[in-house]
Amino acid sequence: MATKRLPAKEIKAELDSLIKDASSTEPNLAKRLDELRRWIKDKKVGLLTRKPLVLDFLTELILDSRLWLKLKELTSEEKQIFFTQSQMAPAEKYWYEFLFPQWFNESDPKLDTWKKKMMSGEFTQEDEELINNLADEIEINGGACLWRYIIDLSMATDLVTSGNFGIPLCVQITISSEEWLTDKKVNWEATLLYWGITRGLLVSINPQNLANNLNSLANVILQKCDSLPSSCYDELIY
Repeated sequence: MATKRLPAKEIKAELDSLIKDASSTEPNLAKRLDELRRWIKDKKVGLLTRKPLVLDFLTELILDSRLWLKLKELTSEEKQIFFTQSQMAPAEKYWYEFLFPQWFNESDPKLDTWKKKMMSGEFTQEDEELINNLADEIEINGGACLWRYIIDLSMATDLVTSGNFGIPLCVQITISSEEWLTDKKVNWEATLLYWGITRGLLVSINPQNLANNLNSLANVILQKCDSLPSSCYDELIY
């Protein structure tokens, strides 16, 4: 899912350029980018080079910001033509049209926490292989998926998915035991509500039973994509 990361020596200049471009047309984006520029401002290139997750996140943010600013310049008709010609999946359109601007226009209560964990090395992507494999299965079965650091760390969403009808569904995977699942669900719903996400699916899994059933889980998620109402937080124990 990761994009080829930008070299550490280019990151600060890219952020400076984007902040300048965004300041007149989208000041809230410029403000959020400046917050992240200040996060790494005093970090030496060598240190940043040793922080691959920080570079991956910033690369992703720079590329998304750059494309979002280009989309902002387009008329509605031009934007739809771009989406069609680029064959952008509904999950990705949902990111650019709704989730990404939601993120930079609102306060992010989790941002400071995960910035610190990412820089200190405390944040690890232990479930990366599982999420990647599940995304592959969903796409093999005709669906679409999107993963982003921001939706993962700030929006309690491992994958934004869509099925035959192209309606986005935010999916969170958890391996919490039953005793912790209720609290997990309460926090998950609160996070989705905060960001204005109206369709969510919390999937509680037993990883020991999942190895041979990943394709089956992918199909169940796709069914949920097409069958859940437009405003719904659902739970699946798998």
